[in-house]
Amino acid sequence: MVKSNSAFWAFLWSIIVCYLVLRVSSNAEGDALNALKTNLADPNNVLQSWDPTLVNPCTWFHVTCNSENSVTRVDLGNANLSGQLVSQLGQLPNLQYLTTLLAIFHVDIKACSYKCDMDLTF
Repeated sequence: MVKSNSAFWAFLWSIIVCYLVLRVSSNAEGDALNALKTNLADPNNVLQSWDPTLVNPCTWFHVTCNSENSVTRVDLGNANLSGQLVSQLGQLPNLQYLTTLLAIFHVDIKACSYKCDMDLTF
C-alpha cells in the first residue's frame, strides 16, 4: 500500500511540474510580441495583458489568432504608443494585418518578410 501511495504522489507531482513548465514557457510568437512590447513606450498600459508567461498570446488584448492559435492580426491603433518595430515580428508567420499609430523613428521593412498590410499612419 505504501508503494502504491508513493507512486500516486510521484505521478501527481510529475503532472503538476509538467503543467507549470507549460504554463511558464512561451512560444516564439509570444516572444516576438513581447520583444515588440519591450521596445515600446506604453504610457496608458494598453499592453498590460501581454504576459510572456502564458503559453501563447491569443488571449492578449489587441491580438487576434486563427484556429491553430497563431497570430494573424495585431491592432495597436490609437494606443498612444511610441518606439520601434522589431525584427522578431518576422517570427509571426501568419501575421496578415498590423496596425500601428507609432511614432516610429527606425523601421526595418525586412522584418516584414511575410505578406502583410501595415498601416503606419502618424
